[in-house]
Amino acid sequence: MNNFLEKRITVILVSVVLVLCIAIGIPVGISHCQVTTSNYDVEATTEATTESTTEPTETALQAETETIKVNTKAHAKNDSDDDKLKNTVPTESTETKPSETKTTETKPTETEEIVFATASTNGVKTSYQTQWNQGYIVAVDYPDRNYSCPHVELTDENRDLLERLCMGEFGSGGFNGAALIAQAVKNDMVTYGYKNVKDVITNLHYTGSTNKKPTKAVKDAVVYVFDMDKDAVQHRILYMYNPKKRVSKFHESQKYICTYKNVRFFDK
Repeated sequence: MNNFLEKRITVILVSVVLVLCIAIGIPVGISHCQVTTSNYDVEATTEATTESTTEPTETALQAETETIKVNTKAHAKNDSDDDKLKNTVPTESTETKPSETKTTETKPTETEEIVFATASTNGVKTSYQTQWNQGYIVAVDYPDRNYSCPHVELTDENRDLLERLCMGEFGSGGFNGAALIAQAVKNDMVTYGYKNVKDVITNLHYTGSTNKKPTKAVKDAVVYVFDMDKDAVQHRILYMYNPKKRVSKFHESQKYICTYKNVRFFDK
């Protein structure tokens, strides 16, 4: 009984003391520990949060390291590829590939070697008007007064081929140009004995296209030369070429007769 009363009194006294301590602001050891512990928890949590935001984790460091490694390898590969390209792609060398200037100097073109033939001065000089009055289309200084060409009859097949040939060879020369070609073909047939136009084309190496439809001027020129037995020039002409398109030593070694619109005509 006495012990029970003593315990009750002790509890009451302790409670009174605690109430008084709290009332007058005296710190109590148990409450301070709780607060301190609470503050530590807050500080620890804050510090842990700070560390998590400022210092990368081991996983993050590993991923970043791998990224750096990948980028470094890719860059190194590109550099390596560039080096390989530099080593394998050849560059032009002026030592192994001569320039065009050197080629021109060491190998003259045929144009530089060719000597253009000039018209013969043999015979009697005749006025242009006299030749035109006689029906010649192109007048020359020294025509061949003894020139004549017999009549050549054309089949329909030969006429068609000849008209197309004149168109392909010198259709741009109109009636006059086609008449010169027609006379050359006629002179070739008489001089070399060819019986048809195809043989003239094959043996004398005419290169004009025969696929072009002839104009009226071209057809009239064929009639003028073959049907009316007129001539474009008062001289035999067997060969022709255009030096604007090519050069020919063979042609220039023949007897030059005349030129019409860049096309040069020759006898042998």
